Amino acid sequence: MADDSVYALNESTKAGVEQERDRLEEQHHFFDDVMNNELLPPHIASHLAAIPSPRVCDFATGTSIWLRELSKTLPTSAELVGLDFDASKFPRPEALPPNITLSLADGFQPFPKEFQNRFDVVHLRFFLFALKTDQGVPLVKNLLSLLRPGGWLVWTETNPNVWNAEPPSEALIQYQKLHYSYSQETNLERNTPWIITSCIRQAGLEDCDEKLYNSGSALFGPKGSDWLAREHHEFLTGLRQVVKGMLSQGCLDGLITLQGLDDLMAKAKEEMDGSRKWHYPVVRAWGRKPS
Repeated sequence: MADDSVYALNESTKAGVEQERDRLEEQHHFFDDVMNNELLPPHIASHLAAIPSPRVCDFATGTSIWLRELSKTLPTSAELVGLDFDASKFPRPEALPPNITLSLADGFQPFPKEFQNRFDVVHLRFFLFALKTDQGVPLVKNLLSLLRPGGWLVWTETNPNVWNAEPPSEALIQYQKLHYSYSQETNLERNTPWIITSCIRQAGLEDCDEKLYNSGSALFGPKGSDWLAREHHEFLTGLRQVVKGMLSQGCLDGLITLQGLDDLMAKAKEEMDGSRKWHYPVVRAWGRKPS
């Protein structure tokens, strides 16, 4: 990624990398349940199923967990490629299915020619901590170069700025203030997830649409019995990692210290009384490259 990247969640120590890898894997399963365990919109999953040897690219793949889960739904002839600007969380090659390959790539630079016009689906999610203001359309245009004509781009986002709790949470409000201040100082895009469909449309894709999910809906579904505990865990682990990352960038001077983070975590845990509900809106948007 460009030298002026604002992404702050990577770790420099082996223990830190392992902890962040575990957090990302848990995050995947949490939000997969929020989105009804649909790794792709049904009509795009059907599009892939009709292709004997589909090709899928997962950009900002992280641990490749989404790609590994998708591989279970596709034939072994599928070609699955994960791209990321940081390889520290990649699994060992021998731990991956043989049809998955992982490579380094920068979403704001031209992709290698061997990846251009190659994929039936390009997938991206939770890029909010790496996206600056006005970078959404250029990012989508660059990702568009990976798609075959008629292929689909799928982009999923949330944002702490639009989360809420019932009853209100002082810890969440403080976290949102810190995140907003960090976004202002680093020029981080503050309008995700609401802008992503517009970015896809402005980049020239067709048949654009979106679907809104909310984590609170899962309380009333088949996994509702332990959902509050999972929501609380997701908030706590994300809170520590994000604020710690923002502190490491020197962008919260005068607002919070490491001791203050410990105090914020203690306050958040105190508020996890077993009944507080958390609502994470999630938008999944998609569009098709013109044939």
